Amino acid sequence: MGISPCPNDIFIFAGILLGAVRADGLSFQVQFEDVETLNQRTQRGELDIAKISYANFIRCRGKYDLLHSGGALGRGVGPLLLSNEAPFDPEREVLSPGEFTTANFLLDFYLGRKVRKRYLPFDALYAELLANRGAQGVVIHEKRFTYERDGLTLIQDLGEHWERKTGYAIPLGAIVCRKEIKDAFKVDNLIESSLAWSYEHHAEAFQLCREHAQDLSPEVVQAHIDLYVNEFSMDLGREGREAVDFFLARQQELLS
Repeated sequence: MGISPCPNDIFIFAGILLGAVRADGLSFQVQFEDVETLNQRTQRGELDIAKISYANFIRCRGKYDLLHSGGALGRGVGPLLLSNEAPFDPEREVLSPGEFTTANFLLDFYLGRKVRKRYLPFDALYAELLANRGAQGVVIHEKRFTYERDGLTLIQDLGEHWERKTGYAIPLGAIVCRKEIKDAFKVDNLIESSLAWSYEHHAEAFQLCREHAQDLSPEVVQAHIDLYVNEFSMDLGREGREAVDFFLARQQELLS
């Protein structure tokens, strides 16, 4: 299983990672990667279970099925298009956290035109935004909580634009399971149990999040969890499934 070391993933999977919840016939070897690496690895079919960007699913759907639990979907959770001391200029390079990320898709959805991009891991992208005057790029994860303090300018909340234009919640990240695995329903149930355990044992789950995010303050870690872990993380439900179906259909339309 491949997941990211971000606080929302660690919080959701803490019960599994700490061995507090188990399921008969299932055992996990967990690998931690940034989401774009996980996107690429699922395209190659290298993982049995993985956290991916919803925007990547159309590229690996022949090998994987979507699970209903463990993902990141909601309102007010979208990536941010930021700049360093300059207005946005579509003629200049735009930094993106990965070609197959939902953030990159939402950038295209907002701009409605092709721009020159450079892809960087999200932390390296943020460092470049801070270092280079005139830099512009899309920020994800916990950096949305620090950009104002760090002197960056918000050009557009890409999630807010998506919600306003479509009316749907934003599908950011999903958990997928290889089609050959016949116990996918067990995996779904186990992830739900893991998240329920984390809610009931917040201090233990939070400590594990802190261990995987040592460069973040406790306040930012908690804000990250509060924003990205919600009722859709336990189960997509009808609203979540409708949002995902619309997102995938719209993505297919734009890529065709």
